[in-house]
Amino acid sequence: MTYYYFGTVKYLSFSAFLFGWMHLGGGGFPEGCVWLANPFYFTGLFLLCRQKNNTAVLLLMVSSILALSFLAFGNLTMTKSGRIAPIIQLNTGHFFWLASIILAFFSSLYLRVKTIEVCY
Repeated sequence: MTYYYFGTVKYLSFSAFLFGWMHLGGGGFPEGCVWLANPFYFTGLFLLCRQKNNTAVLLLMVSSILALSFLAFGNLTMTKSGRIAPIIQLNTGHFFWLASIILAFFSSLYLRVKTIEVCY
């Protein structure tokens, strides 16, 4: 992601993955909520491996909604004082992250439907 904050700043996707949770307490509550897509995603994948498809579908759906909601953001809150930085560009890492979450959601839906068909 690239944003403007006293000059153009390129923010690495891996850094966003590791430190995005800090927005929850650091003044950027909506951005922090988007980061919660990661724990929902990994928990959903874990439950999918354990064949708990109903719960996995729900968690991966929430993760997808949270991840997609970031596309609506035009600005990021950068400090506790409320300083805002406009987002200039979303890079490839963001779209790979988004695609993996959406693919996992649709895969879980497929497995859920397949399980229902086998039962009948």
